[in-house]
Amino acid sequence: MSHSPFGARRVFTHLTGLDFGLRVRVRFTPEQRTILSVSDNLSVQSLVSEVVEIVSGLTVYSYSVRARLEQLTYALQANAQFGAWSYVRRAALDLAALLANAKKRGWLRGSLAMTGAQCGLRLADLCGEGAR
Repeated sequence: MSHSPFGARRVFTHLTGLDFGLRVRVRFTPEQRTILSVSDNLSVQSLVSEVVEIVSGLTVYSYSVRARLEQLTYALQANAQFGAWSYVRRAALDLAALLANAKKRGWLRGSLAMTGAQCGLRLADLCGEGAR
């Protein structure tokens, strides 16, 4: 005789996966870069890495701001890697606005927030020039 009647243990293990969420890994590696993209813009890529380092060193007092910062830095890195400069520009502008607003409201600590916002604006300018 089993310890769990009617297979309740098996049903319970399936339901617990729904409570905690399922992890899904997606690997996306493009075979070819976009034809009209700027070829290997090294100054933009180095500025992206600088902005990401600045953001990773910030002390953030809001979970929602931290989540949004993580989304924007991932968008910066992924789009810069794939050569989508217009999307890098949009993410850089959003990141600069978020850093400036969060610093103004007191959700960030440190002077690096304004430095990161200025780097984001410089990055957006470089991407705007490269897209033309």
